Amino acid sequence: MSPAMSLITCRACVFWKSFGSTAPLNGTCHRHAPAPGQHVDDTSYWPETSAGDACAEGIAAAQNPERAAIIACLGCVFWFRRDGQQGLVPERRSDLPRIWWRDAAFCARNAPAPASSVTRARWRATHASDGCGDGRAAI
Repeated sequence: MSPAMSLITCRACVFWKSFGSTAPLNGTCHRHAPAPGQHVDDTSYWPETSAGDACAEGIAAAQNPERAAIIACLGCVFWFRRDGQQGLVPERRSDLPRIWWRDAAFCARNAPAPASSVTRARWRATHASDGCGDGRAAI
């Protein structure tokens, strides 16, 4: 018989980022890297959760006070720019400021999954200051 799993609340989790003083009981979960999308200029939006939500994949922040479980995109081996270019130039998106795109690249942590029809995989853009629990620090 396996030991009982315990749920870690978002508030107590190393992967959770609170919105801060404006909404301290709400934030975003950075447990997983984004999956590839199907559209050009897909960006990543981290899932919003409440402090009292919980899951079985959390790690108590008290066990990892430096939040070392989150690897920043800028320092991650899975974060890349094609042909060594600086930043990204969106083809169809204008909802994010140009400065955001200047400090963006693609997250290639997850491979595309099979689908029921022909699709084109597009890696999602993330910002240098983003990060997740699936990252791996570049050495």
